[in-house]
Amino acid sequence: MKTASVRELRNNYAEILRWVGAGEEVQVTRRGQIVARVVPPTMKVPQTVDWSRSAALTRAPWTRHLTAEQSASILAESQGD
Repeated sequence: MKTASVRELRNNYAEILRWVGAGEEVQVTRRGQIVARVVPPTMKVPQTVDWSRSAALTRAPWTRHLTAEQSASILAESQGD
């Protein structure tokens, strides 16, 4: 891990970003105290969703669909109307 003062960071911004781009973590100090860390972004693999196992798509064939009136009635009951 490298260290750079606020002044060094301001004066050598491009070089310090090259360090970070190369995977280095840089601690930024002011008057000898660490005030920040500059770290490379984590490389995350995009997550994929297996929609074939979704409950909405695997609804049991015996389940029934509610009518608009039934849905409105259930909502009214749940809201205390």
